[in-house]
Amino acid sequence: MLYRQNFRTANSTREGTRTKKEIQKVVVRINKHVRSYQRARKAILRLDLNDNIGEKFKEIQPEDLAVSKEVTEENRFGQGVSKMAWFWMVDGEQNLLNGDSGGLMEEFYRINWLKARARRDRWREEVSLVRHEMLWTTLWFQYQKEIWETRALQSTEPGKEAYASKQVELWSDFTKKAGLMFQGKQMECI
Repeated sequence: MLYRQNFRTANSTREGTRTKKEIQKVVVRINKHVRSYQRARKAILRLDLNDNIGEKFKEIQPEDLAVSKEVTEENRFGQGVSKMAWFWMVDGEQNLLNGDSGGLMEEFYRINWLKARARRDRWREEVSLVRHEMLWTTLWFQYQKEIWETRALQSTEPGKEAYASKQVELWSDFTKKAGLMFQGKQMECI
Protein backbone atom coordinates (compact mmCIF):
# COMPACT_ATOMS: atom_id res chain seq x y z
CA MET A 1 0.00 0.00 0.00
CA LEU A 2 2.86 2.36 0.80
CA TYR A 3 4.41 1.41 -2.51
CA ARG A 4 1.26 2.32 -4.41
CA GLN A 5 0.56 5.54 -2.51
CA ASN A 6 4.05 6.95 -2.05
CA PHE A 7 6.60 5.26 -4.30
CA ARG A 8 4.62 5.41 -7.54
CA THR A 9 3.82 9.08 -6.99
CA ALA A 10 7.37 10.07 -6.09
CA ASN A 11 8.54 13.00 -8.19
CA SER A 12 12.26 12.49 -7.69
CA THR A 13 14.82 9.80 -6.99
CA ARG A 14 15.27 11.22 -3.50
CA GLU A 15 11.57 10.81 -2.67
CA GLY A 16 11.57 7.31 -4.18
CA THR A 17 14.59 6.27 -2.10
CA ARG A 18 13.05 7.70 1.05
CA THR A 19 9.81 5.84 0.36
CA LYS A 20 11.68 2.57 -0.24
CA LYS A 21 13.41 2.98 3.13
CA GLU A 22 10.05 3.60 4.81
CA ILE A 23 8.64 0.47 3.18
CA GLN A 24 11.67 -1.54 4.34
CA LYS A 25 11.15 -0.30 7.91
CA VAL A 26 7.51 -1.38 7.83
CA VAL A 27 8.46 -4.81 6.44
CA VAL A 28 11.08 -5.22 9.18
CA ARG A 29 8.49 -4.34 11.86
CA ILE A 30 5.95 -6.77 10.40
CA ASN A 31 8.54 -9.55 10.23
CA LYS A 32 9.54 -8.84 13.84
CA HIS A 33 5.94 -9.22 15.00
CA VAL A 34 5.48 -12.39 12.93
CA ARG A 35 8.62 -13.93 14.45
CA SER A 36 7.41 -12.98 17.92
CA TYR A 37 4.03 -14.62 17.23
CA GLN A 38 5.69 -17.75 15.81
CA ARG A 39 7.90 -18.10 18.93
CA ALA A 40 4.88 -17.70 21.23
CA ARG A 41 2.90 -20.20 19.15
CA LYS A 42 5.69 -22.80 19.35
CA ALA A 43 5.92 -22.32 23.13
CA ILE A 44 2.16 -22.83 23.54
CA LEU A 45 2.25 -25.91 21.31
CA ARG A 46 5.06 -27.41 23.43
CA LEU A 47 2.90 -26.97 26.52
CA ASP A 48 -0.15 -28.13 24.51
CA LEU A 49 -2.68 -28.52 27.26
CA ASN A 50 -5.46 -28.16 24.74
CA ASP A 51 -5.52 -30.26 21.56
CA ASN A 52 -7.21 -27.66 19.37
CA ILE A 53 -4.90 -24.74 20.19
CA GLY A 54 -2.75 -25.54 17.15
CA GLU A 55 -5.82 -25.41 14.92
CA LYS A 56 -7.01 -22.14 16.39
CA PHE A 57 -3.64 -20.37 16.26
CA LYS A 58 -2.17 -21.36 12.91
CA GLU A 59 1.23 -20.54 11.54
CA ILE A 60 1.31 -17.20 9.73
CA GLN A 61 2.04 -17.66 6.04
CA PRO A 62 3.24 -14.91 3.64
CA GLU A 63 -0.16 -14.95 1.85
CA ASP A 64 -1.81 -14.12 5.20
CA LEU A 65 0.17 -10.88 5.28
CA ALA A 66 -0.80 -9.75 1.78
CA VAL A 67 -2.76 -6.52 1.66
CA SER A 68 -6.37 -7.03 0.70
CA LYS A 69 -7.04 -6.01 -2.90
CA GLU A 70 -10.20 -4.33 -1.64
CA VAL A 71 -8.01 -1.75 0.05
CA THR A 72 -5.63 -1.18 -2.84
CA GLU A 73 -8.00 -1.66 -5.78
CA GLU A 74 -11.32 -0.31 -4.70
CA ASN A 75 -13.21 -0.95 -7.93
CA ARG A 76 -11.72 -4.27 -8.94
CA PHE A 77 -13.82 -7.09 -10.35
CA GLY A 78 -14.65 -10.13 -8.19
CA GLN A 79 -14.61 -8.68 -4.70
CA GLY A 80 -17.31 -11.06 -3.55
CA VAL A 81 -14.82 -13.92 -3.28
CA SER A 82 -12.24 -12.04 -1.20
CA LYS A 83 -11.26 -13.78 2.02
CA MET A 84 -9.64 -12.34 5.08
CA ALA A 85 -6.60 -13.86 6.71
CA TRP A 86 -7.45 -16.45 9.36
CA PHE A 87 -6.15 -14.33 12.26
CA TRP A 88 -8.94 -11.78 11.73
CA MET A 89 -11.43 -14.56 12.46
CA VAL A 90 -9.97 -15.68 15.80
CA ASP A 91 -12.14 -14.73 18.79
CA GLY A 92 -10.65 -12.42 21.36
CA GLU A 93 -10.76 -13.10 25.09
CA GLN A 94 -13.97 -11.15 25.55
CA ASN A 95 -15.49 -12.09 22.17
CA LEU A 96 -14.64 -8.65 20.82
CA LEU A 97 -14.57 -10.09 17.33
CA ASN A 98 -17.78 -12.08 17.64
CA GLY A 99 -20.48 -10.99 15.22
CA ASP A 100 -23.30 -12.04 17.56
CA SER A 101 -22.34 -9.59 20.28
CA GLY A 102 -21.85 -6.59 17.98
CA GLY A 103 -18.07 -6.95 18.03
CA LEU A 104 -15.31 -5.82 15.74
CA MET A 105 -15.95 -8.43 13.06
CA GLU A 106 -19.58 -7.37 12.75
CA GLU A 107 -18.42 -3.78 12.32
CA PHE A 108 -15.82 -4.89 9.76
CA TYR A 109 -18.44 -6.78 7.73
CA ARG A 110 -20.87 -3.88 8.02
CA ILE A 111 -18.26 -1.44 6.69
CA ASN A 112 -17.38 -3.77 3.81
CA TRP A 113 -21.05 -4.21 2.99
CA LEU A 114 -21.59 -0.43 3.00
CA LYS A 115 -18.55 0.06 0.76
CA ALA A 116 -19.84 -2.55 -1.67
CA ARG A 117 -23.29 -0.95 -1.70
CA ALA A 118 -21.76 2.48 -2.34
CA ARG A 119 -19.73 1.00 -5.22
CA ARG A 120 -22.86 -0.57 -6.67
CA ASP A 121 -24.74 2.72 -6.40
CA ARG A 122 -21.90 4.61 -8.12
CA TRP A 123 -21.94 2.13 -10.99
CA ARG A 124 -25.72 2.36 -11.31
CA GLU A 125 -25.42 6.14 -11.46
CA GLU A 126 -22.63 5.85 -14.03
CA VAL A 127 -24.74 3.55 -16.22
CA SER A 128 -27.66 5.96 -15.98
CA LEU A 129 -25.44 8.90 -16.95
CA VAL A 130 -23.92 7.05 -19.90
CA ARG A 131 -27.38 6.07 -21.17
CA HIS A 132 -28.47 9.70 -20.93
CA GLU A 133 -25.29 10.86 -22.67
CA MET A 134 -26.04 8.47 -25.52
CA LEU A 135 -29.46 10.08 -25.93
CA TRP A 136 -28.03 13.60 -25.64
CA THR A 137 -25.38 12.80 -28.28
CA THR A 138 -27.99 11.53 -30.73
CA LEU A 139 -30.20 14.57 -30.10
CA TRP A 140 -27.20 16.88 -30.58
CA PHE A 141 -26.45 15.29 -33.94
CA GLN A 142 -30.09 15.73 -34.98
CA TYR A 143 -30.02 19.36 -33.84
CA GLN A 144 -26.88 20.06 -35.88
CA LYS A 145 -28.45 18.39 -38.92
CA GLU A 146 -31.54 20.62 -38.59
CA ILE A 147 -29.42 23.76 -38.24
CA TRP A 148 -27.50 22.94 -41.44
CA GLU A 149 -30.73 22.07 -43.27
CA THR A 150 -32.04 25.54 -42.39
CA ARG A 151 -28.77 27.13 -43.55
CA ALA A 152 -28.88 25.16 -46.81
CA LEU A 153 -32.41 26.41 -47.51
CA GLN A 154 -31.52 30.01 -46.62
CA SER A 155 -28.26 30.22 -48.57
CA THR A 156 -28.28 32.18 -51.80
CA GLU A 157 -24.78 31.38 -53.04
CA PRO A 158 -24.11 27.97 -54.63
CA GLY A 159 -20.82 27.42 -52.67
CA LYS A 160 -22.48 28.01 -49.31
CA GLU A 161 -25.42 25.83 -50.28
CA ALA A 162 -23.09 22.99 -51.31
CA TYR A 163 -21.16 23.30 -48.03
CA ALA A 164 -24.40 23.33 -45.99
CA SER A 165 -25.67 20.27 -47.91
CA LYS A 166 -22.43 18.46 -47.17
CA GLN A 167 -22.82 19.33 -43.47
CA VAL A 168 -26.42 18.05 -43.50
CA GLU A 169 -25.16 14.77 -44.96
CA LEU A 170 -22.36 14.57 -42.37
CA TRP A 171 -24.68 15.20 -39.39
CA SER A 172 -27.28 12.79 -40.83
CA ASP A 173 -24.61 10.12 -41.03
CA PHE A 174 -23.57 10.82 -37.42
CA THR A 175 -27.21 10.56 -36.31
CA LYS A 176 -27.70 7.23 -38.11
CA LYS A 177 -24.47 5.73 -36.78
CA ALA A 178 -25.23 6.87 -33.22
CA GLY A 179 -28.73 5.43 -33.53
CA LEU A 180 -27.32 2.07 -34.62
CA MET A 181 -24.55 1.99 -32.01
CA PHE A 182 -26.79 3.05 -29.14
CA GLN A 183 -29.87 1.09 -30.17
CA GLY A 184 -31.49 -0.47 -27.10
CA LYS A 185 -28.85 1.02 -24.79
CA GLN A 186 -29.84 4.67 -24.52
CA MET A 187 -32.66 6.33 -22.63
CA GLU A 188 -35.92 6.64 -24.53
CA CYS A 189 -36.89 10.11 -25.77
CA ILE A 190 -39.23 11.94 -23.44
